[in-house]
Amino acid sequence: MEIGDFKREFTRMFNPDRIAVVGASNSLGKWGFMIPMNIIGGGYRGELLMVNPNEDNVLGFPTFKTLADITKQVDLVIVTIPARKVEAVVEEAASIGAKNMLVVSSNFSEAGGEGIELERKLAVTANKHEITIMGPNTMGLFSASSSLCALGTPVYPPTGRVGFISQSGNLGVQLLDWGKDRGVGFSRFVGCGNGANTGIAEYLEFLGEDHMTEIIVLYVEGMQEGRRLLEAAENITPRKPIIVLKGGTGEQGSRAAMSHSGAMAGSMELYHGMVEQAGMIPVETSEELIDLATAFSSLPLPKGDRVAVVTMGGGWGVVAADACDREGVNLAPLPDELVEELDTFLPEFWSRRNPVDLVGNLRRSDQLHAIDTIMKNDEIDLLIMMGTMLGKEFFWHNLVLAVLRPLYQLVLKNKRRLPGVVQSLFRGFRKSVSDRQVEQSKEGSAGINLAEAWLWTDYSLVTHLNRLIAATGKPIISVAMTESQKEKSGRMEGSGILTTQTPERAVYAASKLAKYSAYVRMNGRKA
Repeated sequence: MEIGDFKREFTRMFNPDRIAVVGASNSLGKWGFMIPMNIIGGGYRGELLMVNPNEDNVLGFPTFKTLADITKQVDLVIVTIPARKVEAVVEEAASIGAKNMLVVSSNFSEAGGEGIELERKLAVTANKHEITIMGPNTMGLFSASSSLCALGTPVYPPTGRVGFISQSGNLGVQLLDWGKDRGVGFSRFVGCGNGANTGIAEYLEFLGEDHMTEIIVLYVEGMQEGRRLLEAAENITPRKPIIVLKGGTGEQGSRAAMSHSGAMAGSMELYHGMVEQAGMIPVETSEELIDLATAFSSLPLPKGDRVAVVTMGGGWGVVAADACDREGVNLAPLPDELVEELDTFLPEFWSRRNPVDLVGNLRRSDQLHAIDTIMKNDEIDLLIMMGTMLGKEFFWHNLVLAVLRPLYQLVLKNKRRLPGVVQSLFRGFRKSVSDRQVEQSKEGSAGINLAEAWLWTDYSLVTHLNRLIAATGKPIISVAMTESQKEKSGRMEGSGILTTQTPERAVYAASKLAKYSAYVRMNGRKA
């Protein structure tokens, strides 16, 4: 790594009016084919130029024999040719005034041997001409402001507030795809690759000042430029959260990182000290990375760490309480006035403590009333809800399948009882619809009220929760408790409701939101 000491033109890199692709190709599967196709597929709004000395036309575009043949201003040069030829392209880029290059080509320092020297020479030449190189050995970049998907795979991230810097292009692009499924929108993606003359610290400084980016995610393998990275992060974290996943943390992972991106993994003690000092948010798994990217991009910061848990059954509440202990989260005591208000509509045997066990109450209006009451209390900063997100699938499962299967069994095995059962079901249906205003017994749980069918729809639930979050300024984290909910949780998250797959992950996200909020308050920005 030969970091260049010159002013980068990142604005032109991420908002290029004109891009030239050196090594553009009509051959399916080649980088020179895939990247231009993905640029076109992403709806890039600028001009795309193809460079190939052996083709008259690539993907319907007339070609230039060399980069030097282009007489227009080029803002970004994308290079997909073999490693040994790349340095000469830097000289050509300099001759036409191009200041940014995306070098997809591999076989540089990550391959060892001759590749190390090739990369050093590439960096020295680029530094001489003050040209920024993203890469080499990268999967590309994404920029929402110019609809630029210069990526090696057909991933088209939704526009959002998350800026992502990754030392691994493949991992980075896969996480872009995962994020899309979780409702996470991205402002920029940087596959910094080997970082020949521009490293994570330079991109981090740019995202720190980028008005489109409000949350920053990092995947790092090596920690070169440690001092500059630390200073950049210390400046940014009081204003924007930085979530970081470190690869190469063990002996085997360290060796893999060296062969993958040419990065020396470095001391974990140094890494942890740097992260803590700079106020960054460390994660240990890719799953945690996406959970937190979703949380920070969709939820307001809590004012404190006082968490309430609402559950349909006591066991899951115990699991969540244990997780709160592990993560250092305060399971808030319920104020007397809150208990008294919940007493007015919940069965008399509800838990009367946090976690709030709704004891299987299937009245949707009661579930929503409980959530509203808890969220509006000044002693609660954040809510985790389990079971109460059950939507229309649960509603129809209980009303249709729970009725039809017994009827089917009666037809097969006990037809003489069938008329009586059907008559009872009909009476129960009429009572459920007509008794919508009748209060339930305080000694028993309420059944499903068919008059509340609309409240069970996903749209109704999402709308209600979003309005509640907006009105209180407090985050709500939902937990998918069934496989059906887990499959459809993307619908919730696409509507701005963070939905985790387990109570433990919900508490983990809550703890990171609360801890970052405390850090922000201590460092000057109002949460």
